[in-house]
Amino acid sequence: MSSQPGKKLLVILGITGQQGSSVANLFLNDPSLSSTWSLRGITRNPTKPSNKHLIDAGVDLVAGDLDDVQSLKAAFRDADAIFAVTDFWQFLQADQHPSTFTEAEKRGVKPNVIAMEKELVQGKNIIDAAAAVHKEKPLHRLVISTLSDSKKWSKGEIANNLHFDGKAHYCDYLKETYPSLAKATSYVQVGFYLSNSIGNPFWAPHKDPGNPSEYIVPHGSVPKPQYPVPFVNPPHDVGYFVEALINRAPPETDMLGYCKELSFDEFAVVWGKALGVKARSKILEEGDLVKLGVPDWLAQEVSESGQYGTKWGWAGGDPNVKTPEECGVDMSKLTDVGEWVKTQDWKL
Repeated sequence: MSSQPGKKLLVILGITGQQGSSVANLFLNDPSLSSTWSLRGITRNPTKPSNKHLIDAGVDLVAGDLDDVQSLKAAFRDADAIFAVTDFWQFLQADQHPSTFTEAEKRGVKPNVIAMEKELVQGKNIIDAAAAVHKEKPLHRLVISTLSDSKKWSKGEIANNLHFDGKAHYCDYLKETYPSLAKATSYVQVGFYLSNSIGNPFWAPHKDPGNPSEYIVPHGSVPKPQYPVPFVNPPHDVGYFVEALINRAPPETDMLGYCKELSFDEFAVVWGKALGVKARSKILEEGDLVKLGVPDWLAQEVSESGQYGTKWGWAGGDPNVKTPEECGVDMSKLTDVGEWVKTQDWKL
């Protein structure tokens, strides 16, 4: 496991996921990046057939487990830069992580509490491993995909937006425990996935039962938002955010990662125009989600996430958070929302 001669080494966690694959694709396909950076990808199973295209492209795929600090230390060795990402939602997939639900029942807490705890452990493991490597050979940059501390910025009003808060907590751990590494670290707060309107049935656009000539685009945010929604298409956009944080923005930069800021009302208009139909947005309150079969704890999390984003902003109103453009991202290279809508299968 070593970088290619004459090249710097970028280590990518989650290289087969939406964010990590975006980073890998950009660094592999942009000649100015591929000529100066070699890539190492961390995955649980490097020999999995679906990973062959990465190996064929020259990526050094190695085994790594976010629950095993030693495996991460080995995978990070000789790195010049690291991209780190964790996944809160994986722990709420009952078929893959049944222990989340059995532990929640045993302790008398909500499953999302257990998911946050598990994500926090993995985030701290990444940071501990990166700090150990940084001590031996200082990193040029650690870039962490994170989100803001909604409980902090809302002064306790939002207490159940746990897929945000766990990430913020392990970033706090980094700053408090490893000040030297923190000085070489930057952050990207990845916005609202455009694909949420496809992957979750309750967000899927559909014909208005009372007016079949019009479509409804559901969302979970309160009306008339103070802050626009930072829409993002991670498989395409995240690579550009990470590249800017590694190559152009100074360390300790905190970026809000989005391709376009729109209210949900504006998104519905863009969606309808792209497909040649009339569309309007409609809020789904917490109770509406429960009626649709969403567990009460998840409906509460989704609802509070929407409340937080519209009252305090995705980044909590933190004045230190930069836009992608301020960090050196060429916004013209990011996803065009209308064009993205046209390419999706909406099953209308």
